[in-house]
Amino acid sequence: MKSLLAIILFFYFPVQLRAQVQVDSMSPGYNPFLADSLRSRIDRADNDTTKAWNMILLYWAIEGVQSDSAMAIAKQAYEFSKSKQLKFMEVYALMAIGYNQKNTGDYAESLKTYLQAFEILGYSSFHESNSLPDADGSVLDRDILHEYAETQRHMGFLLGRVGNRTEELNKYRTALKIHEALKDERLVANTTNNIAEVYLATNLPDSAILFAEKSLGHYEKQNVPFYVKTYLGHIYNIIGESNLLMKKYDLAEDALLKAEKANIKYKNLRILIQTYLLRAEIFNQKQEFDSSLNYAHKARLTAEEVGLKSFIAQTYSVLANAYRTLNKQDSGYYYLKQAAPLVDSLNKIEKNNLIRYQNILFTENQNLQKIEQEKTANQNRIRIISLLGTLGFILLVALLLYRNNRQKQKSNRVLETTLTNLKSAQSQLIQSEKMASLGELTAGIAHEIQNPLNFVNNFSEVNKELAVELEEEIDKGNYSDAKAIAKDIRDNEEKINHHGNRAAAIVKGMLQHSSSSSGVKEPTNINALADEYLRLAYHGLRAKDKSFNATMKTDFDESIRDINIIPQDIGRVILNLITNAFYVIDEKKKQQLAGYEPTVEVSTRKESNKVLISVKDNGNGIPQKILDKIFQPFFTTKPTGQGTGLGLSLSYDIVKAHGGELKVETKEGEGSEFIIQLPN
Repeated sequence: MKSLLAIILFFYFPVQLRAQVQVDSMSPGYNPFLADSLRSRIDRADNDTTKAWNMILLYWAIEGVQSDSAMAIAKQAYEFSKSKQLKFMEVYALMAIGYNQKNTGDYAESLKTYLQAFEILGYSSFHESNSLPDADGSVLDRDILHEYAETQRHMGFLLGRVGNRTEELNKYRTALKIHEALKDERLVANTTNNIAEVYLATNLPDSAILFAEKSLGHYEKQNVPFYVKTYLGHIYNIIGESNLLMKKYDLAEDALLKAEKANIKYKNLRILIQTYLLRAEIFNQKQEFDSSLNYAHKARLTAEEVGLKSFIAQTYSVLANAYRTLNKQDSGYYYLKQAAPLVDSLNKIEKNNLIRYQNILFTENQNLQKIEQEKTANQNRIRIISLLGTLGFILLVALLLYRNNRQKQKSNRVLETTLTNLKSAQSQLIQSEKMASLGELTAGIAHEIQNPLNFVNNFSEVNKELAVELEEEIDKGNYSDAKAIAKDIRDNEEKINHHGNRAAAIVKGMLQHSSSSSGVKEPTNINALADEYLRLAYHGLRAKDKSFNATMKTDFDESIRDINIIPQDIGRVILNLITNAFYVIDEKKKQQLAGYEPTVEVSTRKESNKVLISVKDNGNGIPQKILDKIFQPFFTTKPTGQGTGLGLSLSYDIVKAHGGELKVETKEGEGSEFIIQLPN
């Protein structure tokens, strides 16, 4: 990574420091890339943390053009932070030092510096690349995670420089996961751009452009300050070089022109060298050799201004090739001669640096293996101790088992007897619940059957009087009147027959409810069944408590055809739900709430291949803490003696046996809705 990173440091500094630094550093006219301004801030810093932070910013401000001076400032920042025990500042300073060492080719020292940063944070540099450190959500923990991610990213820069692209990409992905988890949007964009660099280096230009444009889009959408925009030239370089690889010269020139303008405007000279070299290569491929030579010279002048030998050697080599292409062999030979000793020197230094890097990496791996071996040995000792302890425990348990075996045999006999008694008691309770529901029906049936019986009695009395009148008219010879009276008697007999049949149907329904289920399904009108049990439940409660009153609403879907159910079983379920609904609204009514009108609504509807029966009340609802228990056997919220706790449990089992579901929706203080889902 060859661009300034002050954006990262400034925006994602620990939360504690932001409160002290950010207001001042964002004041009007502040420019963190002006060295004089930053030095002034260091001199007048009102606390150690702010002073250390501005020293680190100063490093990034001049690193691109004054590498040696920047390194001295980074080391000063580290020593100052260490003396003041500023842990986070130490890590930031080490990242700057390691970055400088990497840029100058001192890979071994860069690796040692990053390992030191990881040690301060309390993590291994070889932490699982695709995993994240633990986080407890605290501010301090977030700060450590942030610095861990940034140190991982810096390690990625180093790994890329030494040619380990696979592990470089893993480091960036680890950093990206953390930045996304912490919602650090700018760092997500920066890390995305680092991934684009890897794809470009591994000759995957399409992927490189995709990730670079993601990063670019973030910065272009936001009103970002000056020091963030120094990053733009590098992003455009990636897009330009990727298009150049694909021979898309127009797109490449457009991107590199933007890169050139951005790098000049924001004084990012290192990236500007790359921009000039890329433009030189475009013109070379297009055989516009004069323009290619012009940009090669621009790259040379900028490289000499920056002062890094690797850039200077690179520009000399490009100039040599450009002059030879133009058949200017003398000039080509001159720059080739200038480049050769630089390249040889740099190759030797690079080779030595890589050897030192590999030695340190080997030593670090050996240390890790030693730690792992010690860890394994310790685990083996623990396993042996645990095994011996387990064997001793097994022997003790065996003795206890042998000693208690006879007592358990006696206990088993007692338990068998107790279990038999419990099963008997459970059967009695289930029967009690059935009888309780029968009791609810009986009162309602008594009311229902009274009406047809009254009709039978009344019409019988009327027919008795009409029979006497009929005899009188016949004696008088008024046969026309006698026929009219006979017709009235016949009509009354039909009404007596109708109401007699109605009473017989009610009695039949009562017998069906009280009898054991035959288990045979039959086509049943679910609307009629629900309506009948609603009226029976209401009149049953009215018979027991004359003061009870409630509004009943029905909404039946007439498109529902007869469905195959066991009517007496589903009837028990509906009756139980309606009775419970009447109970809860009556309890709420006793609270004497202003404007409260107790209401129970029974409705049916059809959904695809299901029929839904809903029983809804506007009572107090079911508390969340007991919602999971309401279908458990013997659980009830009613006072002792008023409920067995089996009603909903049996209802749930009946609906399940029909291949359906029994669900509940509730809001405390507003009411509940029980929904029976049956297959159509």
